[in-house]
Amino acid sequence: MKILWLAAYPSPRITREHPVPWLVTLASLLSRHPRVQLTILNWNAQQEKPVQELEHEGIRFISLRVPGFRQDLFTLYQQRIGITARYLRQNAHRYDLLHLHGSELQFPAAAAGLDMPLLLSMQGLVSECVKCVPGLLSWRKVLWTLAGYYERKYLPLIPNFSCRTHWDAGHAARFNPKARIYHNWEALREPFFRAAHEPRAAPAGGRPVLLFMGGSQVMKGYQETLAAFDILRQTTDFKLVIAGGHYPNEVADAYRRYPLRHLRPDDVEYRGYQNAGQLARLCREAECLIHPSYLDNSPNSVCEAQVAGLPVVATNVGGVSSLIEDGETGLFAELSPESLAAKVLCLHHDPALRARLARQAQAVALARHDPATVLSRTFEIYQAVRYGLEISPLATASFSHSASLMPHDTLAPTSAN
Repeated sequence: MKILWLAAYPSPRITREHPVPWLVTLASLLSRHPRVQLTILNWNAQQEKPVQELEHEGIRFISLRVPGFRQDLFTLYQQRIGITARYLRQNAHRYDLLHLHGSELQFPAAAAGLDMPLLLSMQGLVSECVKCVPGLLSWRKVLWTLAGYYERKYLPLIPNFSCRTHWDAGHAARFNPKARIYHNWEALREPFFRAAHEPRAAPAGGRPVLLFMGGSQVMKGYQETLAAFDILRQTTDFKLVIAGGHYPNEVADAYRRYPLRHLRPDDVEYRGYQNAGQLARLCREAECLIHPSYLDNSPNSVCEAQVAGLPVVATNVGGVSSLIEDGETGLFAELSPESLAAKVLCLHHDPALRARLARQAQAVALARHDPATVLSRTFEIYQAVRYGLEISPLATASFSHSASLMPHDTLAPTSAN
């Protein structure tokens, strides 16, 4: 089966860690499938030729030259959408199925009107995320409002969705009540599965470590994490390790919002971007992951921490309750420093609870993200979309217009794998 992906997938010549690693992992799995020929289509504003192609590790990559950021925004993305749409109209007949990865980058607009089997994997919904952006006006709010316009206009035209959680499935059903909605989890990176079988590592310096993987992103709860840590440092000798990009203006904003009077220079360590092996190691050293996101679908950091055996304290937003059952496979906190600090202390003072949550979450996550299951379910969904075949009920479900209110185990039972 010849599959064309339209995805935010940089050229394989880029050697740094991929910003959407679940796509790299799934592409690698599919490239070894005997019945799949995978081509990935993406954009590049810097390339000289209108179209560039290359083969790499069993995958064909096609890159289209598009406008740079400023021109792209000035044209309201219409020029980039048009370039992509023209290429698809001229070449889509070469493929058996077009798989759009996400709706945030106007992929549905570029694919509108194509007469071919079409599948869209939900990632996040920018039209929902923009509602949670703090402040009256910001560049993020402007950009996400524009992207949200395209989501609302073109998602109702998508006939097939691949969803992960009760939250994205509910929104897919809301956008197009007649759509066929399939279920599949994301493919996770191999080092986290290795970490699942390794003993816990002692943190450097001996202090208990709390892990936050959101860099200095406001939407991931960076400010609330720092404020909760400030509360914790009044009574407990924790160290906070922050993975991900951090920017001086965002750090300064956190210190303006909260006093943070109890933090010493060596209490918070910014590690920057980490590869999968480094993150897996951090998961084995830390006492828990803090993930107080404003809105998320199925955050990779939570899934990877669970696979590696790290307990998670998170906010119950978006699709996170499809990943965590409060008190069984993690702990939910309110989006407030006081609530976060209380839940972390609950774990810290109860080693038996930490061990039980880690063990139970890991068992669920290992089955949920099993690479062979994710691969077979992906191919099964491709066959269903391409040929109209009936498939396992574990990879599909039907949703009412109010599906966003349905409990997650109705859509994605943990026994599915």
